[in-house]
Amino acid sequence: MVEALPDWDSEYDVIVVGYGYAGATAAITAHDAGAKVLLLEKAPETDKGGNSRVSANLVFWPNDILMAKAYFRALAGPYTDDISDGMIDVWATEMHANRAWLENLGMTPFDLPYIEFPEMAGSECVRVLMNGPGPMGGERLWRIIEAAVAARDIAVLYQSPAVSLVKDDCQILGVVTEQHGERVAIRAKRAVVLTCGGFENNPAMVRNYVDGLPRIFPNGTPYNTGDGIRMGLEVGAQLWHMNNISGPILSFKAPEIAVAQWLNLPKGTSYLFVARDGSRFTMEGDPCITGDLHGKVKRHGYWGQQVLPIPIYMIFDEDFRKSGHIGRATADWDVSHGNLYNWSDDNLREVEKGWIKKADTMEALAALIDIPAKALVGSVARFDALAVAGEDTDWGRSAGKMAPLAVPPFYAIELTPAFVNTQGGPRRNEHAQVISTNGTPIGRLFSAGELGSIYSFLYQGGANIGECFAFGRIAGRNAAAMASALSAAKQLAA
Repeated sequence: MVEALPDWDSEYDVIVVGYGYAGATAAITAHDAGAKVLLLEKAPETDKGGNSRVSANLVFWPNDILMAKAYFRALAGPYTDDISDGMIDVWATEMHANRAWLENLGMTPFDLPYIEFPEMAGSECVRVLMNGPGPMGGERLWRIIEAAVAARDIAVLYQSPAVSLVKDDCQILGVVTEQHGERVAIRAKRAVVLTCGGFENNPAMVRNYVDGLPRIFPNGTPYNTGDGIRMGLEVGAQLWHMNNISGPILSFKAPEIAVAQWLNLPKGTSYLFVARDGSRFTMEGDPCITGDLHGKVKRHGYWGQQVLPIPIYMIFDEDFRKSGHIGRATADWDVSHGNLYNWSDDNLREVEKGWIKKADTMEALAALIDIPAKALVGSVARFDALAVAGEDTDWGRSAGKMAPLAVPPFYAIELTPAFVNTQGGPRRNEHAQVISTNGTPIGRLFSAGELGSIYSFLYQGGANIGECFAFGRIAGRNAAAMASALSAAKQLAA
């Protein structure tokens, strides 16, 4: 039976929901295949680009397809069982094709080895691409993709979140959006492509899907709130890889800023991390700060998700405070949106804001952060003794990176687990079709990017962006190739 359909306010051949790398790629590809395309973006224009724009802008590019397949299987390990050989074949082939496609758009590829798991089969194929040499990030790759969209007749609507998919018995016919407080129904004559990211900024979904993290903040866009997952479930989509995330990474979250800020460890060495009970619980630094290995750690011979307590405090002295900015300075990123914060070089602005607590004694500092004074004093005293001895017998921190907290006043900043992105969402197949709970494709519904990513366990840096391009092209091609759809109800009306 066909449900009542809305009166369409407008129509396009292909509607793409979400304007990051995946959405842009799907839109470009569908347009170039002859489709009239609409890009819907939840964020205002100043914040467009999602995680893609504020990422390191690295593209994983395997230089050998056979080795890429081996490396993917090694990364997935026991979590390969729900990923078909056909899906892996298409992933490897399209990831390899990324370089030529990006060059055709105007990218000047600069490739370098960046192998996160060198011991794994096929790792020799790993390269990452940047748009020319230089530091990571900076939107250099994003500008290429943004310009490619702007050069085409692709309509873009900002501040237009997708509310629901319009579905009859067997296929998706369009999207209902919210624009200026009103619901607007837009018909997709050929298909809809979901590229609206994950659920990093949806606390309820985080608690439901990610183990051991009652609250974790996004490092990327604040607009990823699981809309594609919700809409997918509403039309009967099957989910996969929901508990796999890129993180957690120790970060700082201020109430005034929408997302968590990456940390920077300056040259000072007189600092340590403690948990709520005052205990030192880890080796400070890698991997919990840098994000290397994307939140996975190997303990007792087994790879698993890094576990971090909540809250965590970084304790340091005056020498460390003077040694450089603790948060990432972002002025050189040339960003126009307001979700990044440029940290002061000497950390004093953050002390004045109250983000960093200051006290003349360790006991007084413990009172400010509500930690048992005896426990904090004891942990600092033991850390100081290990630093003097030149051997961290507790956690193995390098002796050259430890110094006693000897110069008052003393400081504390509360840190939080944060993460770059989630990987899970509606399951897709090798044609980028969204799969229903009965195992068949949902008609005229495709997806790409971090929403329903192929990555099920370990993750190679740059691979999400690579997947955005790879499956963005697949989704765009296949969406544009669909014949124009009329529901049974509309056919009768005609």
